Amino acid sequence: MSRRTTTPGTRFRLKPLSLLIASGIFLQACSSLPSSTQVDEDNASTGNRIERTAGNTRNNRQRGVVINPGTVELSPQPEALPSHADTVWYRVSNGLQFALDYHNEQIEDEIEWFRDNPGYIAEVTERATPFIYEIVQEVERRGLPLELALLPIVESAFNPMARSSQSAAGLWQFMAPTAASLGLKRDWWYDGRHDPMAATSAALDYLQALHAQFDEDWLLALAAYNAGQGNLQRAIRSNRDDGLATDFWSLPLPAETVRHVPRLLGLAHVMADPDHFELTLSVVPDQPYVHAYDVGAQIDLGLVATLAELEPELIYQLNPGYLQWATHPDGPHTVLLPVGSVPAFEQNLAELGDSHITWDRYTIQSGDTLSGIAARFGTQINVLQQTNNLTGSRIVAGDSLLIPRAYHPGETPLSASGLLAVANTPTVPAGQYTVRSGDSLWRIANRYQLTVNEIATWNDIATDSVLRPGQRLRLEPDTLATADANGTSNNPSALQYEVRQGDSLARIAREHGVSIEDITRWNQIGRRSLIHPGQELVLYID
Repeated sequence: MSRRTTTPGTRFRLKPLSLLIASGIFLQACSSLPSSTQVDEDNASTGNRIERTAGNTRNNRQRGVVINPGTVELSPQPEALPSHADTVWYRVSNGLQFALDYHNEQIEDEIEWFRDNPGYIAEVTERATPFIYEIVQEVERRGLPLELALLPIVESAFNPMARSSQSAAGLWQFMAPTAASLGLKRDWWYDGRHDPMAATSAALDYLQALHAQFDEDWLLALAAYNAGQGNLQRAIRSNRDDGLATDFWSLPLPAETVRHVPRLLGLAHVMADPDHFELTLSVVPDQPYVHAYDVGAQIDLGLVATLAELEPELIYQLNPGYLQWATHPDGPHTVLLPVGSVPAFEQNLAELGDSHITWDRYTIQSGDTLSGIAARFGTQINVLQQTNNLTGSRIVAGDSLLIPRAYHPGETPLSASGLLAVANTPTVPAGQYTVRSGDSLWRIANRYQLTVNEIATWNDIATDSVLRPGQRLRLEPDTLATADANGTSNNPSALQYEVRQGDSLARIAREHGVSIEDITRWNQIGRRSLIHPGQELVLYID
């Protein structure tokens, strides 16, 4: 199989990168792109492979194959490299191994969607910035095709915090059983599915195994990744028993899988020549953005930010695998830092000593229970047991408990053995919470076993809101406020609105006489959320 190379005349359009990566948007697994227009299955059968030569591409129109302009192979060694050659996306475009050998109506539908939604490509390529270089490095280290480095765009829109309606999670959208089978750790402190580096390693392990299992056919491997090995095996067996072809295009697969593989192939076509499709990519230099630093012990993420001289929110975004305010007590203790911040972090960490966690000392009151104290301080019983060397749940009034908590800038972290902690933390009023430094909606929701959408709805804020220390949040619904917010007190009509081509939240709000804030609240989405044709939104119209 020959590889396509990009010529000096092919120009990437590049978008300047913001200094702080925007907060991720929660998207569903494998639905970060819309469903393509349904195509005739008869046109999507066996005639999908393009035969290519070193100098040109042969168009087999009798089999319904369409060659996109600009995909002709030229000299693999241009005399002068274009300026975009130092970007990771250029590197990806030259590492494609199989996608450009396919083109059919299904793939063309996906290409057209990307062409019609240039803002999507600009946003996801920017969101990929912290992690795409490391992913490309790992894919190349294993000798795999760089199409696989694009898979997180299809799976999660490159949002490491993405969760699907089926509870798949992370860049690579792992279900919990699959994650466990691949050795990804998951508990109260940490979820390896959200850890970009751990999840990438597991995903590539899985894809390599599927590739070997299904006759080294990448389309079948990708289909198995999406639909499951068992479903693909049954589809192959069914076709074989009926004397039918068993290539991807011929198999009776779930509708989502039928769209999933062409999406990746269409994306690869687009990324191979973005200028041809008039698309702008964010500038992502072909060099590391992050450095993995093993602290060697549990450390508060807020403290990491202080030591690295960075904003806490950036540290949380770069380390989404940690679900709480600190790394896991038993490991991993590796934190991802921007490369440029590593020297300051190392120096400040060395001066700090061995104390990486801050503590509160709480005096047990009559009637207290370990479970009640854990709930009050947003922790777990086993964390209190481990911290205080308790073997059971029995506690005695008047004794003290050490309670690990989030670091506040300006504090000096104190060791647990020193018992030099602040006085008892004041009781949080029922149903309310005061935001502390380093808090995010995600961490507060996990701490109190709520969802981000619930907290956002109860407080009339967007799901991607940046919280301020001292801000008060309601952690339970206000019946009257909820009724007013949803418009139920005035008996409005609930309208199911299907998003059309070219729609935006502003346009929909203007057409229906409501505000953008109303739409985001009613549908529990962020103001910056991507909407796509075919998506349904609930509108309450008086």
